This record gives sequence, structure tokens and C-alpha cells, in this order.
Amino acid sequence: MNIKNLLLAFLSFALVSFSSLAISQSKIIEKKRSLYQNVYIVEEEGMRCMRFLKKHKNDLSQSCIYLDSPEKLVFTYYKQAMGVTYFVDNPKDILIVGLGGGILANVLGEVYPDAHITSVEIDDVVADMAKKYFAYDDSVENKETHVKDGRVFVKRALKKGLKYDLILLDAFNSDYIPEHMMTEEYLKEVKQLARPEGIIMANTFSSSKLFDHESATYQKVFGELYQITFYQGKTNRVIIVKNGKLPEVKSLLSKANEMRNELNYYGVDAFGLFEAISDEVNWDTEAKVLTDQYSPANLLKGK
Repeated sequence: MNIKNLLLAFLSFALVSFSSLAISQSKIIEKKRSLYQNVYIVEEEGMRCMRFLKKHKNDLSQSCIYLDSPEKLVFTYYKQAMGVTYFVDNPKDILIVGLGGGILANVLGEVYPDAHITSVEIDDVVADMAKKYFAYDDSVENKETHVKDGRVFVKRALKKGLKYDLILLDAFNSDYIPEHMMTEEYLKEVKQLARPEGIIMANTFSSSKLFDHESATYQKVFGELYQITFYQGKTNRVIIVKNGKLPEVKSLLSKANEMRNELNYYGVDAFGLFEAISDEVNWDTEAKVLTDQYSPANLLKGK
């Protein structure tokens, strides 16, 4: 083995060891192997988190809550996702593709108590742990959970003629967004599920190598799009699109003012959130659109 290969092997071993050490130093509440990944519930630094771990991969905290103040949102993308409240008024039907710990389903259920929330999660272990450790409750009349692949659900929902006022795309595995849920064909299917004034939000990474391709794909399907990003560099971004024309950014200031007290309860700065909304085209508009035939996630993997 030459020096270069030896160094790569050492770095690979170090990453796996560090990942395992990080989990071992946390208080593991439960761990379970699902069909898709190892799922851990850990408590550390005043938080409870759901983590995914694959062999030879770093662990990924998928959902977290503060133990002392579970109403406060932990992750940046949770807070960015609350920007959808500036675009919708009292949605009746909400679809969340990618349940995770059920954090967004819980919050939106509180913000819109009259809405019916349908959550789709491919991993039954994740869905069970959301109920057990993150207070997600689908036994109530206005919440339902479907354990199946998100794209399969979307296709069947189209055949049933279902429509939604708000759709959140938040499906992640331990790598990134599943590649069949990033394509032009999939987004066209999701678009058909939205009512004429329906809003669609997608959680993505601003630092992803797929950034230009993702953006070009959303632009082709929806035309204009807004991005919500708090920080530059390696972080999440939220994409906001609509079947029709999006409102001017400046017109959303009144909604930020209206929502400021409610969002503050969840630890979200309403005006900081408003400032993070951008209509800037900051991607390569000539980037190739992702399709079911062209979705090389193995080459352009996120993160």
C-alpha cells in the first residue's frame, strides 16, 4: 500500500472511530436497526436527538429537542422552515414528506390547529421513535401517518385526487435527499398535489454539490423560487415555490409582524426570518436539470 492509500485508509478509519466515539459518549436511550439505517435516540448537552448511522458514515442528527424547553426549535432549518407561515393563511390540508422526529408536524399542528396534517415516513422505526420520544401523536383526528416511500405516496395521492394547501418536502436519509425525490418528474407530481394557491417548501443544503442542479430543477418546474438561508457556507437552505406567482418579498413584512409573538415562542426571530428570504438567482441557470434518467447522486452527493 502506498503512502497516499495508507493515509486515506487511516482517515477513513478515524472518521468511523470518531462517529462511534461521539455516540458512545452520549447517553443512548434506545438504538434500533431499521431496514434502512441504524437509528439512535441519544441525550447530550441538554438535548434529545434522533440520529442515523450507516456503516462507514458519520452519524447525522436528524431531529433534536431541548429537554428543558421542547417548544424551542433547535435546528436552523426548523426555523427557516417556519418561513412558510408568511406565505399561507390558515391551510386546511398539510402534507409533510419526511416525518423524522415529527418536530415540524408538531409545530404546524399548534400554529394551525384546524389543519389536517398528513405525514409520510418510509422508515417505521423512525415513525415509532417520533411518537415515543418527540411527542408526535397521530392518534388525534387531524393527524395521520403513512409509512411508505414518499414518491409512492405522491403518485397514489394524485390518483385519488388529493390536494394540499401546504406541502413540506423534508425527506432525508443518512446521505442526503433520496435521488428519486429530487427530479423534475417528482417535482411535477408534487406540483399537481398543490392547490392553485398552494405553497411547497423543500429543505435542502446551500453547500451541496447538487446546489446548481437542484435550483435549476425547481426553476424549470415552478418558474420563480425563493430561498431562505440564515448563514453563508455549509448550511441548510429552504426553497419556497408555488403553483402561481409568489408575492413580492417586501409584502411579507406585514406577515412577519403578525407572526412575531407566535414565532418567538418557538425561538424564531420573525424579522430575522423575513430578512433571510431572498429571490436572488445565485445558481448556474445553465446547470443540467435532474431527471429520473439523470440523477447521479453517487457523483454529486450532497454535503
